[in-house]
Amino acid sequence: MQPRDHSCIFCAMVAGHVPCHAVYEDEHLLAFLDHRPLNPGHVLVVPKRHEPDFHRMASALYGVLMQLAHRLGKCLAHLYQPPKVGLLVMGFHVPHVHVHVVPLYAMADMTAEAFERAQRTAPVVAVLVDSAAQIRQALAVMEDDDTPASGWHA
Repeated sequence: MQPRDHSCIFCAMVAGHVPCHAVYEDEHLLAFLDHRPLNPGHVLVVPKRHEPDFHRMASALYGVLMQLAHRLGKCLAHLYQPPKVGLLVMGFHVPHVHVHVVPLYAMADMTAEAFERAQRTAPVVAVLVDSAAQIRQALAVMEDDDTPASGWHA
């Protein structure tokens, strides 16, 4: 059993005690829709082990966390066609490492004001259910491609 913090909402989600709109899960990671998204498709990626700070995580776990965030970014770019997909690691609201992967349409989509606005907006469960299903389906058919982007050379 991996260490968990019983007061942590993300640990409760990992344990199955609190529902979430999961889009991906393996033995080390859980990815789910933010219930108060900045934009549709806003996903959080968390390690299943309670980790309060990303810079204190084991390098291997950090690596797989970021690989999944990268894969989800590709998926969200395909599904939502935004000009950009943003990535952010904070942890102020929930002291458990979580990476925000967000389709972005404008620079103002990922600001403190945008996060505050999202916190005041009631979740639309039907939209979350539909979005989670679309992302899971897209991930299932997406190639697990770890090769560099074309044109990139080491």
